Amino acid sequence: MKKNYLILVLLLVIILFILTHPTISMTAAANGLLLWYEQILPSLLPLAILSNIMVYSNYMQIVTKYLYPLTKHIIPTSQNGCFALIGGILFGFPMGSKISADLTKHKTISKQEGELLAICFNQLSPVFISGYLMTSILNMPDLILPSYAALYLPPLLYAFFQLKKLRLANTKNSASDSHLDFRIIDAGIMNGFEALTKLGGYIILFSIFAALLHTYNTRYPLFNLICTGLVEVTTGISYLKESVLPQECVYAIAIFFASFGGFCGFAQTCSMTSECSFSKTRYLVCRLFFAAFSSILSYLLCLLFRNI
Repeated sequence: MKKNYLILVLLLVIILFILTHPTISMTAAANGLLLWYEQILPSLLPLAILSNIMVYSNYMQIVTKYLYPLTKHIIPTSQNGCFALIGGILFGFPMGSKISADLTKHKTISKQEGELLAICFNQLSPVFISGYLMTSILNMPDLILPSYAALYLPPLLYAFFQLKKLRLANTKNSASDSHLDFRIIDAGIMNGFEALTKLGGYIILFSIFAALLHTYNTRYPLFNLICTGLVEVTTGISYLKESVLPQECVYAIAIFFASFGGFCGFAQTCSMTSECSFSKTRYLVCRLFFAAFSSILSYLLCLLFRNI
């Protein structure tokens, strides 16, 4: 009950802020919508549609047939699970959780494996890290490879040891079971638009909440910076560009934000996996652990590489 009251109070506060600060709220909502329209939608919608079609048509089985012999020696997923592994790494957040949820919903992987894959392989994509974070915001292109290590090593290690404990059964469908028609394509397109529309709604709401923080707390900019990054990762990272903190600290904070994904990212993941009953508490605890580990590791790597 206390949790429900907390959410209710938060919603009422946001509504009150919108009513009393319409200009600021509209600007924040417009910025969130612009972020969704210019960056999220064109980059993720095609991937969402194509991954849906791959899963619904069962062509995924053909892909995993050739990928699994390579990935099983690194991360011991099931044969179908390696599709979520590769998709999560290449496509990035939140496609990793969506693919894991789709495979779980279609009973091609177990719930235990799907939950673990959604936790570990739902990170920001390598393109986002190298292009936006390390080059555009931090101007540290020399630390792109160490950033990959700091971000992806903790979830990889956790997934490796946790998957070793599971007895994963490979569900193999024959190639003749794979088929594609316009109903499958239509379903893939509509599912992709539905998922991305939800993401846009979450980004707008959390953008308004971030604006609320900056409106009422002008004396402690560092507090605003930390809170904004914890609320919405992209907005929080963008504020780091104007930070006066030492470069190593800015880098470590950026990696923490990127690894955690923000509470907006947590809400988006919960939306993507709502039909699978994955543990929200486990996801949140693991992502905070990954973020802390990645942040410490990034700080040490930054000191190491800058002193070479």
